[in-house]
Amino acid sequence: MADRADPHALYEKSVQSSEHDFSFLTEYVENATGRPLRVLREDFCGTAALSAYFVTQHSDNRAIGVDLDWPTLNWGVKHNVSGLTLNQQQRINLIHGNVLDGHSSEAQLTVAMNFSYMVFKTRSTLLCYFKRAKASLVPGGLFIMDSWGGSESQVLQEESREIENPDDDGIGDFVFIWDQDAFDPITYHCTARIHFAFQDDSELRNAFVYDWRMWTIPEVTELLQEAGFQDVHVLWEGTDPDTNEGTGTYHRARKGDADLAWIAYIVGVNPGKGSVSKRALKGNRK
Repeated sequence: MADRADPHALYEKSVQSSEHDFSFLTEYVENATGRPLRVLREDFCGTAALSAYFVTQHSDNRAIGVDLDWPTLNWGVKHNVSGLTLNQQQRINLIHGNVLDGHSSEAQLTVAMNFSYMVFKTRSTLLCYFKRAKASLVPGGLFIMDSWGGSESQVLQEESREIENPDDDGIGDFVFIWDQDAFDPITYHCTARIHFAFQDDSELRNAFVYDWRMWTIPEVTELLQEAGFQDVHVLWEGTDPDTNEGTGTYHRARKGDADLAWIAYIVGVNPGKGSVSKRALKGNRK
């Protein structure tokens, strides 16, 4: 099973949830700006699963995806974009390029999900990226990224999670393994790996390997402010008082809980007030 498994398909099934991300992001943007989200830019888009889903949800929705890795982006074109209608394909623009370069987009929202910006290990490079993200937005647009931390994020360990999967792909249910392989407390550089295990006891080791710097929330918020973002704030997950477990809903917060492991969202606002131009609503997929 490991020999015939598709790593990108397994990743989408175990890590991503385009439907959940779409619901969260569109609701937050509309509540924050008073306008429906119609133009989304997905930096580090990978297989462009979110961008492809986004254009299916409204006839005016347009998505721009940027990723440096061509094989991954090409997989997304074949598996996520090719099945869209012609009209939907015309409203998604996938760019094979570096997010550090200038790519005009006039987005209402730019996202950098799955901790992807942690690939940048120096302050100057991350600041450069944040300036590029700001330039991708219309006045009043939002930049949202997720953040990961807690004491357990610095522990070398493997965590397994069973993933339900239909048998029609010849794989069926499988196990997702998150491997925190290395962490340096002096530099905060870390190595994380994703492995998959299957019902026939075969394993796909090192399906994905990440060489990151684990940026803290204060570092990120300060750099966002330096890049020119306003109203930089954090969305923290609520806690169920009965179970002491996360509720899956996020709210604006000034203080967080000292959880062993947490995921939060960091938001920056591009100064000014604006709306989506007609030019921003036009475009073709590349």
